Amino acid sequence: MPVVPQGFALGEMLAVLLARDMADGEKAIVGTNSDIQVAACNLARARHAPHLWWVSGPGGMTNPTEGIVRPAADAENIAVAQAVMDLPQMIDFIDWQVHFFDFAILGALQTDRFGNINTVCVGDHAKPKLRGPGTVGISALCGLSKRFYIMMTRHDRGAFVPKVDFVCGAGHMSGGSSRTDAGLPEGGPRLVVTPLGVFDFEPASKAMRVHSLHEGVTIEEVRDNTGFDLVVPDSIQRTSPPDAEELFVLRRAVDTTGVLAAKFPWPKAN
Repeated sequence: MPVVPQGFALGEMLAVLLARDMADGEKAIVGTNSDIQVAACNLARARHAPHLWWVSGPGGMTNPTEGIVRPAADAENIAVAQAVMDLPQMIDFIDWQVHFFDFAILGALQTDRFGNINTVCVGDHAKPKLRGPGTVGISALCGLSKRFYIMMTRHDRGAFVPKVDFVCGAGHMSGGSSRTDAGLPEGGPRLVVTPLGVFDFEPASKAMRVHSLHEGVTIEEVRDNTGFDLVVPDSIQRTSPPDAEELFVLRRAVDTTGVLAAKFPWPKAN
């Protein structure tokens, strides 16, 4: 695992990395188990994207902002939201309007070389080793949003597999043009953020590619913890860590009770 940086937690870093890629005026949707995603959206709104509009997929609350990070579906978000939509409205937004949402941020049990994600089960569906929350609205979000981000709080061969056991969220399918060949609109996964680095997708093959590695992480370590071959550029960047201003805004305006540090510390070294 990476050298544990001094001064910020894994959850804080992932929120910062996601927030940096969000733009003012975009529309976003986040799911149920979503402390880091909520923090990322509110950090972007507090710093550089004041007109970013985000909604809780399961709860319908839009832009709940109080300085306390809660999962998007938490009922306490209702009192501090700008508006609340009911479930039929949410289904209309997700399923009927292609590219209404600029992006979604999703976690997964597994992801593979082309950014397909699995939140259903690990192993045989009839007798799984591990059961997840199911597809919920993920199939529609991965298929119809302009892009999506994959946020993983672990990076090992159990999470990064050659082929997911159950495709509930279509990434770049089997690579190349297979996504659009299957009738899905262009888009798919943009970035994968993990405890080891940031990954994107090579434009032609659509295979997962190393974008940057966190401080102290080696390419050998990433390869050892990934169940497929990554595209590795000739020159590998180092991830720019959260700076003092980003952490100040995150802690003073977004996560005032330290939820991210408490729930998402850096993994312990093996």
